[in-house]
Amino acid sequence: MTNAATEAPRTVAVSEALVRSRAAALIAKGGDARVLVMRAQPRWNGGDLTIDGQRVRVIEGISQLAILDAYAQQTDDEYLVVLTDRPRADLNDTVLVRAYGQRIEEPDEWGSVPALFGGAREVSRDLRKLDWAATALLDHQPAGGWAPSTDLAVTAEPAIGGLLAHLINLGSTDLDGVVLLAALSDGSRSSWASVDPELQDHLVEWAEEQYGTAAGFALRTTAKPGGLVKPLALGLAIDVLWPSPAGDLTEDQIAARTRLLERYVGGRSITPLQAREIADASVSAVLRLSRENDPEGRLGVVLDQAEALLRDNLGWPAGAERSAILRPGFTARLRRLGAALDSGTDVEEALVGVLDHRESTLAGQDLAPRMAVRLSRWLATTEVTMHSLGADLQRQLDDGAWVDAALGVIWNGSSDSEVGAAYGRLIERVRARRRGRDEIAAAHLGDTVAMRSLAELLDGPALGIENILRTVVDPWKAHGGVLLVVLDGMSGATAIDLAGEVGRSGLVEWVPSASKHRLAAVAALPSMTETSRTSLFCGEIRIGNSSTEKSGLAATFPGAKVFHKGELRAPGGAQLADGVASAIADPAIPVVGVVINAIDDAAHKNDTSARTWTMGDLEPLRALLNAASIAGRVVVLTSDHGHVVERSTEMLPAVSGGDSRWRPASSGPAREGEVLVDGSRVAIDAGQVVMLWRDDARYGAARGGYHGGASLAELTVPVLVYQRSLAQDAPEGWLPAPPQAPTWWNDPIIETTAREVAAAPVKKTRKRPDVHRESPSLFELETEPAPPPPSDNLVDQVLASTVAEDQLKLAGRAASKSLVEAVLRALIERGGRAHRDTVASAADMPYTAIGQRLAVVKRVLNVEGYDILSFDSDGETLRLDVDLLKEQFEVR
Repeated sequence: MTNAATEAPRTVAVSEALVRSRAAALIAKGGDARVLVMRAQPRWNGGDLTIDGQRVRVIEGISQLAILDAYAQQTDDEYLVVLTDRPRADLNDTVLVRAYGQRIEEPDEWGSVPALFGGAREVSRDLRKLDWAATALLDHQPAGGWAPSTDLAVTAEPAIGGLLAHLINLGSTDLDGVVLLAALSDGSRSSWASVDPELQDHLVEWAEEQYGTAAGFALRTTAKPGGLVKPLALGLAIDVLWPSPAGDLTEDQIAARTRLLERYVGGRSITPLQAREIADASVSAVLRLSRENDPEGRLGVVLDQAEALLRDNLGWPAGAERSAILRPGFTARLRRLGAALDSGTDVEEALVGVLDHRESTLAGQDLAPRMAVRLSRWLATTEVTMHSLGADLQRQLDDGAWVDAALGVIWNGSSDSEVGAAYGRLIERVRARRRGRDEIAAAHLGDTVAMRSLAELLDGPALGIENILRTVVDPWKAHGGVLLVVLDGMSGATAIDLAGEVGRSGLVEWVPSASKHRLAAVAALPSMTETSRTSLFCGEIRIGNSSTEKSGLAATFPGAKVFHKGELRAPGGAQLADGVASAIADPAIPVVGVVINAIDDAAHKNDTSARTWTMGDLEPLRALLNAASIAGRVVVLTSDHGHVVERSTEMLPAVSGGDSRWRPASSGPAREGEVLVDGSRVAIDAGQVVMLWRDDARYGAARGGYHGGASLAELTVPVLVYQRSLAQDAPEGWLPAPPQAPTWWNDPIIETTAREVAAAPVKKTRKRPDVHRESPSLFELETEPAPPPPSDNLVDQVLASTVAEDQLKLAGRAASKSLVEAVLRALIERGGRAHRDTVASAADMPYTAIGQRLAVVKRVLNVEGYDILSFDSDGETLRLDVDLLKEQFEVR
């Protein structure tokens, strides 16, 4: 029978990390003890250690004799760690007298853990429950140590989270399923795969409990031997295999699910709830990488793998077309949008689907779909016939120019042939309607130009280009002087591109208070640079050149200066030529004119069919605006004519003495698509020309763009006026501009309550004859005023309530009943939801004051903090909760 007193106690193998930890503690204590005897299996392959600059020799103490022999060989400058499984009875006092504490130290790995986390003194219960954790923390301690504990006790989440982050080479310990899916789809994959499988299992189980199913999925699928498919790619496949909402499953979809579970998840089952957690985390990881511009370049491989996985490995290629992340899904959604554009139904819903896809968030990918839908909305509006050229021109600037801008974006809108064909059909419908407007405007131009005055001809807020100096520049020059920038060839569509950017530069746009819209001027005829630009600078219809322009402006405003192409070249290191900068800064110069030719030059030489313009394309425009703002000058930004872009135009025979868009009247009578004009506004010597109003035709060779014709895009000259934001004074009849976009630009076309009013029965009554009329009719039909629509009644009730009265008082002097009323009516008429610019325009809010005034309205309406009026997640769309409005304001 074996004597229990001499039986070797049960021992375990100790890790190098534990030996290092205990040896380091011995060294740190100082004193005479230089030997540490530990109860452990006497096995060591680690060789000698160097700890804190001290040499530490580790020996296998298989017997008392072996230990004493090691003592004999120990030098004065080294420490000794003895690993022995011998019972206390086998070791005499000679062995233990030199040991630290004169005892055999039991290997307590947990006792070494607090020292690994600076500031900690103990280990929490939740960490001790993980019986594998102490060894792992000791074995894998990084060179710089673990992050210091913020508590006295080391807890599981920071400790094991830090361990996991270290093993997968993550700099941050802020882990979750999204972070792990992204990290393990990149360089961390190989680091994790090299971790001991037993420790992997422990960490997977812990991470699944701590961070959720997605975290465990990421770790488990990456640890799978020979697994090459990234966990993010698997997650994106799961997103379409277990969609939300589930819907009806196809046989191919069910079969693909089974294959994925068998091949990539080790046959483990996944509940629908777990599948959605994995899918949602995967989608979030992809979107996060997209927002961060994919710094590691991992997304391309992930997306390709997911597509290939669904197509080749799982046998369900249709799955990729259902994805809100994968490229085939974007194409499928664009095709649905194309079909909706053709049918004219469910267009808005189709656009929502496109914009919900990840690809739409990439640079420029959402522009063509948005513009296509805007054009579809425009086609759904009622076309009103105009009765004067002035009304034609103003509508072009207020509405048609926005159509032209959208048209330019979708001209080269899609690389997919099916989507491109749908865009092409939309373009033809739009251009047909636009040509109808051009034809009517040309008729107005040809019928009246020779016989009536300009005022009669225009019959509206538009003005002749020769009157811009008198009507706009002259009244504004008293407010700090004027910088008149003429962007040669700028059409209304180009002005739209620039206006927003100019406004964001710190300048405030002003418009006539009578119309609250930008001014439209009509070019001199034909709409060429030598006629229109000269007429602009001279203040009368003339033909000339740059010298004529200089003398013409100086004659109107003594001391004024004009700078053309070569005079704008700045010296090295400067943005503006010295002469230009000095003139703008000189208060003695009332008007500084600058001509920038970039647009006109590009239209003659380059393909501009799908081009948009920025200030960066029009140097030195940005520097000019900055200089004007510093000098306190008003900026008048205008053009001399617009232009039409080369978009598959028909070539007509060139005519001597004419140009691409006009010909002398002597060359023949006006034909289809042309108009004959004569009179004082025709600047050429003959005083009579034939001009093309069709935008799809030209005389002679093709160029990038054309001008000189009678289309509204060529005739309409936009006039934009800006002041620096701190300036508050203006000539009489001007006010800060409200948003200028037409309603269809930002909001769907909806049927309002006016439909119900129109459907109300008409009551016919006899009307008494008007004794003051010469020939009164015996009977006339009169329509009694229709009852106000429900929206009007609701607004009236809200504003008449005591709650509204109290809220208006609480909101302060900035709150007015008329402002709240205008916002409420605008939103209720649009079903409780509208773009903020639509609401601001309806309420006559200056663009620069929209945020402030809407905040005031929110203070009035949001009783007790309830979100009656709020913004959607896009930060631009206002939403009115009508039911909550009724409840809080105690109305029916």
